[in-house]
Amino acid sequence: MLTTWYRNRGLRKQAKGLIEMADKVESLRQDILPAGDLAELRRLRDGLKGAAKAKPLAPEALNAAAEPLHLHLTKVGGKVYPVTVGTDWTEMIVLAAIVAGGIRSFFLQPFKIPTNSMWPTYHGMTAEVRAPSEPVPNLLERGWGKLTQWSKTVAPESPRSGEVLIPVQATLAGLEPVPGRQVPDGGILGTGLLRGVDRIHTLRIGETGEVGVRVPDEFGMRGVYLRTFFTAEAALPFSEAERWSRAMERAQAEDRVVRIGGQAYVRTGRVAQAGEPVVNFDILTGDMLFVDKMRYHFVAPEVGDPFVFRTGNIPELRRGGEQYYIKRLVGLPGDTLALADGQLSRLGQPETPAGSPIGLNNAKAADRNYFGYLPRCSPHDAMPLEMPRRISDRGYFAMGDNSSNSYDSRGWGEVPRDDAVGPAFVIIYPFTSRWGVAR
Repeated sequence: MLTTWYRNRGLRKQAKGLIEMADKVESLRQDILPAGDLAELRRLRDGLKGAAKAKPLAPEALNAAAEPLHLHLTKVGGKVYPVTVGTDWTEMIVLAAIVAGGIRSFFLQPFKIPTNSMWPTYHGMTAEVRAPSEPVPNLLERGWGKLTQWSKTVAPESPRSGEVLIPVQATLAGLEPVPGRQVPDGGILGTGLLRGVDRIHTLRIGETGEVGVRVPDEFGMRGVYLRTFFTAEAALPFSEAERWSRAMERAQAEDRVVRIGGQAYVRTGRVAQAGEPVVNFDILTGDMLFVDKMRYHFVAPEVGDPFVFRTGNIPELRRGGEQYYIKRLVGLPGDTLALADGQLSRLGQPETPAGSPIGLNNAKAADRNYFGYLPRCSPHDAMPLEMPRRISDRGYFAMGDNSSNSYDSRGWGEVPRDDAVGPAFVIIYPFTSRWGVAR
């Protein structure tokens, strides 16, 4: 008796699967099936339903109803029936895409750090710099770097022997490297598809030679120049901007700023040999995060959150279309903020949570690359913090952990309350010591 029950249960399960396939074929192909074939499909499906519901179950009658439905489905099912490996995989991929889309829309959203405004907590595009005389990574090492950190090796060779000179220009902050010229990049994996923009920075070799250093458009060369040609200043416990400023002050004091053909150059004192790298470094990709889109629907944002928000309602940021930014949330609606001696105060008290990036900046933890806060990020800031400033009841104040290299609420004002997306949740790539829960 038990054997009969299991047999009948299995037969009903098979019949149910065939009925579901008939429903699927009708749903997906009813607009293109001839009326006669569609009517026959419905008749055979209803016949199998009746046989499956019969009590007691008659196996012979069930098989007699299932066989013609199977044959008719084979005739009219197209790519829906019979199920093939390709169809199965296609359905699985589509379902996975739907699930991923739902997760992105309502729960988690991937976000790639575009700049170094949140360094060293999160990395935008950064560089691992080697001395020009050090070995350039081989193909195996480059492949491993591409897999683990999406790195790119840059080591252009000098066309001749001569001193390396860096082109500079005068700015309000002092001498800065001249931006390179923009050129189209090679697209995805060099295929030319979805092409972006690269930038070629041209260094002078001696009086007449030149070499181009090709990097992504958003990558800055100042840190590479510092660690390659100004190693004494690069080792100082200051921000990159301050280190560069000191290097330029020393160059001017030593009369190493020259003009050639109307262009100002800084003489580095380093002689490149023909055929050896002028600079030698790897560009590492920015951190990829997941943003928790649900949290702020239930819990109010808190000071210290790695804060992701939309820019569409911030006049200074919306000109390029709505984007997503990440900064550190340092002030809530109604708070009063002020800066003095590199310390950020909120409601009259310095923020000093142990181990947090705000606390590390306030402590000027130079050994961990936190150098304190600046009251301004440009000469024309919207909300400078030399004097106490009250945040409105409708906005948040956000700043970068890398205060000297962050365009943030000091420059463009408050983040509207309704534009908060959520806090960074976890770093998913690259596979470095920062991988894991975001802070």
